[in-house]
Amino acid sequence: MGRIYRLGFERALPGEQNGRNDARWSLDGLDPTTPIRTGHFIASDQEAVPYRLWPAAAPRALILLLHGAFDYSGAFDEIGPWFAQRGFTAMAIDQRGFGATASRGQWRGKTRMIRDVIEAVSFLRGRFGAEVPVFVLGESMGAALAVHAAARAPDLDVAGLVLAAPCTVSGVWRTFIWASIIRILRLVLPNSGMTVERVTAGELTPAAAIRLLADPLVLRRVRLSTLFGLLKLARRAVDEAERVRVPVLTMAGSSDVVLRVAWVARLYAKLSGAKEWACFADGPHLLLHWKDRDRPLARGFAWIGARLMERGHSSTTETLSGADSSTVNG
Repeated sequence: MGRIYRLGFERALPGEQNGRNDARWSLDGLDPTTPIRTGHFIASDQEAVPYRLWPAAAPRALILLLHGAFDYSGAFDEIGPWFAQRGFTAMAIDQRGFGATASRGQWRGKTRMIRDVIEAVSFLRGRFGAEVPVFVLGESMGAALAVHAAARAPDLDVAGLVLAAPCTVSGVWRTFIWASIIRILRLVLPNSGMTVERVTAGELTPAAAIRLLADPLVLRRVRLSTLFGLLKLARRAVDEAERVRVPVLTMAGSSDVVLRVAWVARLYAKLSGAKEWACFADGPHLLLHWKDRDRPLARGFAWIGARLMERGHSSTTETLSGADSSTVNG
């Protein structure tokens, strides 16, 4: 992990500024023909949840995209158009504490984040029709959150989950040690935190590398409360998995330096519904940003198509070679 990230400890982190003014950084770099819409919906606590939307002309399915830790909805700018081209309307949200949310830099807790997922699904259905199937695709932290949401809200009636390297931690002692260290630091230095800066990105697409290295909306100073919250979210995801009964595709990369594949496999083993497993040789943690991302994306599209066929919805088989590269960065 040290080869990819530079980690540091800060005794007192500066206050995070709201990122709304930085929200156009990645949008300005998009091809002007990219079919993207931006906006926000008002959550039940009256805060605005920013989103990016890639609409399909006649959607066969709706896809809610959940980004990883420290990232935001711009994580899906490259692949968002690919969903629309295949008849899937995709929407990515900025999760609480990240991106351009008012609480940027603060940990709002998994209860609020789960509620946002539920309300985002409702927003999609209200806008595009309750009869259109909804899938949730999450990456890292977003994948763990998808597990929590499906477990806590079985009446959400999503058609399936696609989990890309779900953030999970296995082992009671490992979790206890890390949690204890963070608790002590929070007690002694309540305003302290970590700097997490990516220094290399050779395994990623050029556009993803540039965004993760330079985008001002990518969070690089992280409060200990956020690290503690992430640890609990990851640990509890394994326990919650056995309450997930919707179909799930779980994907991992054999070269993941953030998570152990065995941890992801343990979460997969506990899922109670129909499930499929895919581990990609040489795949990094950020599978959807990988230079060879065609492989996990093709698997994801095929899996979603198969679930639609099972539900009696029309589906067409397409390969990634049919994507219009002019509408995608990189």
